Amino acid sequence: MLLTVKLLLGRRCSLQVSGKESVATLKKLVSQHLQVPEAQQHLLFRGQLLDDNKHLSDYSIGPNASINVIMRPPEEAALDKTHQPQPLWLQLDQVLGKHFGPKDAKAVLGLLRQEHEERLQRLNLEALEQLVGKLLEEQKLEELAEEKEESAVTSELQQNEEGGGGGEEVKEEKDEEEADQQTSPSYSFAH
Repeated sequence: MLLTVKLLLGRRCSLQVSGKESVATLKKLVSQHLQVPEAQQHLLFRGQLLDDNKHLSDYSIGPNASINVIMRPPEEAALDKTHQPQPLWLQLDQVLGKHFGPKDAKAVLGLLRQEHEERLQRLNLEALEQLVGKLLEEQKLEELAEEKEESAVTSELQQNEEGGGGGEEVKEEKDEEEADQQTSPSYSFAH
């Protein structure tokens, strides 16, 4: 079967695999085609994180399915997440411990984790991709505007240097004349 595998920021590839392939094997193929180290990959299908020890058929992944790849930072990939608590949850546990008894704090933290997991399951990666694309586009537009502004300033400085600095005085005089015209009343009389 043919699968489409795509990174969050748009790179994608098509891979020919069978349903009997393990997720770990799929990660190796993704690593070869998209140059993303296996240790940094999170593979998602319909919002569900794929476990390396399972097979594609375990997740009912069929032909023409789309698998999303989320990249973890290298330092995070090196940590074994099952033995390391997430800093957010650790901090939240400490805060709850200050305001609740140990039993209640544990119960509240459990409910928050459950709600968090449910929201992650409902997360629409297509919408997330669109948002990231839009943010990157806005960033490019801002960078272009900054470049134009820098170019205009550089151009103006070059003109002033070439003109021997006299252009500044002329500009100041024009600005003063414009200011005088705007502040002084103008009258027109019809005969």
